[in-house]
Amino acid sequence: MARYRTYSIEFKRQVAQEYLSGETLHGLAKRHDVTRNLIRV
Repeated sequence: MARYRTYSIEFKRQVAQEYLSGETLHGLAKRHDVTRNLIRV
């Protein structure tokens, strides 16, 4: 059993693009079910 989830490169790029286009960390975290800190990193 995996200790943590892994995300595809496509998913990471999509979230990064949404953040760069002005989406808030809080909104992205809720929509994609990830932590704000994970997006920030």
